[in-house]
Amino acid sequence: MSSKKDKLIEEAQRLILRGQLDKAIKAYEQILSIDASALNLRQKFADLLVKAGRFEDARVEFEKVGKQYSSNGFYLKAIAVYKQVQKLFPNDITITLVLAGLNEKHGLVGNALAEYKQVYDYYEKASDMEEALKILDKMQAVDPQNVNIKFKLAESYYHVGKNDESYAAFGRLAALLQERGDTTAFSRLNARIQQLFPDKSEFMLEVLAEQVESGNAANAITGIQSLLRSNPNDKRIWELIVSAYRKLDQTQRVKMAYQHYLKFFPGEAAAKQGLIECLVEEKDVKGALSLLGLYEQDLLNGGAAAGLVQIYKRLADIDPINVDLLEGLKRCCEASGDVENAEELDHKLASLNVLSTKRGKEQSQKTEPESVDDLSDVEDSEAVSSEFTEKSVDYDDEIPATMEYEETVLGLDDISDFTQMEAICGDDLQTEDDIEIEIEIDEDLGFDDVDAEGAIGVSGDNWLDSVGAIFDSIADSPRGVKFGSDLDTSDAQSHYDLGLAFKEMGLFDEAINEFRQAAADPARKVECLILQGACLREKGDPDSAEVFLRSLLQPGLGLQDTCAVKYELVLTSELLGRNEDAASLLAEIDVVNPGFRDVRSRLDAAGIDNTLDFSEEDLKGFDLK
Repeated sequence: MSSKKDKLIEEAQRLILRGQLDKAIKAYEQILSIDASALNLRQKFADLLVKAGRFEDARVEFEKVGKQYSSNGFYLKAIAVYKQVQKLFPNDITITLVLAGLNEKHGLVGNALAEYKQVYDYYEKASDMEEALKILDKMQAVDPQNVNIKFKLAESYYHVGKNDESYAAFGRLAALLQERGDTTAFSRLNARIQQLFPDKSEFMLEVLAEQVESGNAANAITGIQSLLRSNPNDKRIWELIVSAYRKLDQTQRVKMAYQHYLKFFPGEAAAKQGLIECLVEEKDVKGALSLLGLYEQDLLNGGAAAGLVQIYKRLADIDPINVDLLEGLKRCCEASGDVENAEELDHKLASLNVLSTKRGKEQSQKTEPESVDDLSDVEDSEAVSSEFTEKSVDYDDEIPATMEYEETVLGLDDISDFTQMEAICGDDLQTEDDIEIEIEIDEDLGFDDVDAEGAIGVSGDNWLDSVGAIFDSIADSPRGVKFGSDLDTSDAQSHYDLGLAFKEMGLFDEAINEFRQAAADPARKVECLILQGACLREKGDPDSAEVFLRSLLQPGLGLQDTCAVKYELVLTSELLGRNEDAASLLAEIDVVNPGFRDVRSRLDAAGIDNTLDFSEEDLKGFDLK
């Protein structure tokens, strides 16, 4: 016996067929009073209210369904429901925000950005930039690697007078470009910063220093090398590249950096101490002592006695009976005020009974210094030298003649080929006359108005307009959103599932768009194309559907896919009233793939016998000889 609810459902259906919508609505109200949790019935009730023109009431019911789906984690179903509400109220930005959030929760990045973009446009047209900036922040959170969004956010901050926020946003964008190795865009961005923030002359250096500090030295190296090539007379750049190589544990590069740092700044105490420490790391006692003979007094005068004590102690651990080391350690202990350790060292030296002999040897060494042949050798020098080209620099005017001995000690007396310098500065070191700056316009970033030397050719307002054109490439429709050529398989599945949900609810345009995006997955491409054709038919355009479906019947298409296309063509032909064409297609399917879907039952219902086989009884009386 049918329940009261079932009877009411049957009654409502009869009333709908008769066109008595008001009475049908009352019936559904009674149904939902009996079973308020029946979401499918509530959704049908909402559809009925739409047909009756009661849009506000329909919205209430749709939102009840959508919220229930969302709270239970059925985001795709919730999206499909709210899409129906959006079609009823296209100018209601709150619905668009809900859709953006649902797409974001389900991981549909492109769809979420498209919805957020509509909200951003709404606030921008209303001149409500505070709210617009909040939406840009949300978009950045959805797609943190999107360069256009970061650029738009930074420019928008500047446009509303939030200069600190703008500068910070530009810094994050620069870091992203640097991580990607996009030096061209990075240089243009620096030019833009110089235009907007003329007092911030060290933007690139700050960004690169932050990268090194945050543990991303590998990606910062290229940028630091570029700065070093353009301005080798900036101590901070040398210090930064040393720090970067230290972070990467590239000890040979650290040593080379210090060597050339001293070429430009021969009196820099930190570089002298750093180079000595490199030799200590290599356990090169002879080389370290040679440099200590050159630099010790300067370092002591500079207040580095404590650091020298540690250097000598480390060397003494390597060679504990080296008199030169012990004497140097004693001198540094005395200079640092450590009298007790100095006296102990004095006793140790006396016990070795070779002090006077070694002092004579020391004087001889000062008269005829020895070179440290292998100080500047680089492990795997062939790999290192392959990175570089040639650059000549005239040091005659920069380095005093008194440095000749130091060059011998450093192993840099012959640097005409600059293999080591190139190792620090990268692979495109050139002479000043040969430098040619070539900048290719990166349309994706929106640097159309940057000339060949990185200067901005338009005013700030025009620049912002050009940026707006870039940002507007995020179309109002999700199909216009492109963020890379690769689509994750799970993302394709989400688009596919959402497409099916839209199709079931009669939202065929939305379904087609989702199937287009899901078709980026090669494994389901043909299936998604077939579904697009089906949507064209069901939305009332069977002629276009037929053309589209027939275009899929290409050589090489698999058996199952061919049958699926022809089956959709059957449905399309029937809708167009071409029953003979439909029957012919059904017969073709049945011949090559018996049992495909309901093809056989359709043929039987139409009274069509597709078989060409004859029984022995049928062949009696025929002369086959």
